[in-house]
Amino acid sequence: MRTCFILTLYLLLLISCAGQSVEKKDIGQSAVKSKTFQSENEENIGIVYFSQDNGNTWENASSGIPQKVSIGLGGVTSLEKFLGIATKEYGVFQYNLKDNIWVNIPTAQYIIDSNIGAVIFHKNTIYVGTQYKGIFYSADNGKTWDTRNARLNDLTIRRFFEFHNDLYVCTNDGFYLLNEKTSSWDLEYGEDGLQVNGATAFRELLHIATNKGIFKKDKDSTWKNILPNHSVHNISSDSEQLYGMTYTELLLSSKDGIDWQRVQDGLPKNLYTFNVLDQNGMVFAGQWDGIYSKTAYDSTWKQSSTGLPANFAVTNLKSFHGILVITTSERKLKTGLTTAK
Repeated sequence: MRTCFILTLYLLLLISCAGQSVEKKDIGQSAVKSKTFQSENEENIGIVYFSQDNGNTWENASSGIPQKVSIGLGGVTSLEKFLGIATKEYGVFQYNLKDNIWVNIPTAQYIIDSNIGAVIFHKNTIYVGTQYKGIFYSADNGKTWDTRNARLNDLTIRRFFEFHNDLYVCTNDGFYLLNEKTSSWDLEYGEDGLQVNGATAFRELLHIATNKGIFKKDKDSTWKNILPNHSVHNISSDSEQLYGMTYTELLLSSKDGIDWQRVQDGLPKNLYTFNVLDQNGMVFAGQWDGIYSKTAYDSTWKQSSTGLPANFAVTNLKSFHGILVITTSERKLKTGLTTAK
C-alpha cells in the first residue's frame, strides 16, 4: 500500500538536507543489484505500518516486502536518513522514499542462514546480528559483507545500541562496545550466565536489561543491579522516565532509578510489552494486540491501533523523523495467546 504524499514530501526534504555519503554514493539510494519484490496478490495485512499523526491512525507500509517473512526483535533501524528492516528470510530491506516501497539490500545467503535478528545503521555502515555467527557488516550497501566478531565471547546477538556515536551490542554473555581503532569489541559489562537483552541511556548513564535484572553504569564506571530478582527482556527511557519490560508486567522507575512501580493498567494481562517509546507528549507501548498509548500523567493505557489488523503483535517500535514505525514478526498473534485485560 502506498503511504500518503505528505509523508513522501516531508521525508524527501529531510534527506536533501542531510547530505551524508558513502564513498561518494548516498546510502539512501537503492543498492547495486538490489531487488524489489512485487506481489500480485498482496494481502491487506502487512508486516510494517506507519503513523504520521502520532499514533492516532496507522497505514500499511509493507509494499515491496514478500508476504512470508518474519522480523526479529531489534530488526528495525531508523538512524539519520536510513530506515531499514532485517528479515530472516531475505535479509535487509531499505525504505525507498521516492517510490514508497521497500527494496532488498543484497544480503549474503550465509548471513541469512545464521538467523538474522538485530540490525542497525551506524556511521554509514549496516550491521546485522545473528543467532549463530555473530555480527556481519557492509560499508557499501550490501555489495560486500564481512564479519566483526573479534573479542566477542558469545555469537548470539540480541540488539544493537548507539550512544554518543559509539556502537554497543547486547549478547548472550554481556554488553560490548565497538573499539573502532582495533575493529574489535571491548566488554563493558558481563558475568557468568548474564544474557543482555536491551540497552538505553537514562540521564546520560547506561542501563542494560538482562535475565538477572537491570544494571546501571554509575559515573565512576561501576555497574550495579537496580532491579534484582527480575528477568527483563527490554528497556527504554526518555528525559524523565525509565521503563523496564519484564515477562509479566511493565515497570516504571522513580527518577533516581531505585524504586519501581507497576504501570500495567489497561494492558493485556500476562502478556509482556515489547517496546516503549515517548514522542510528542505521548508514550506508546507495543503489545501483542497492537499499540497502546497514554500521556506521562495518565495511569491507564488505551489502545491506539486504528488501521491495524486485529491481534497485530507490535514487536518493534521506532520513530523516524517524527513518523512512528512498527513491525510485527508473523502478521498475527501467536496461537494460544489471549489479550484479556
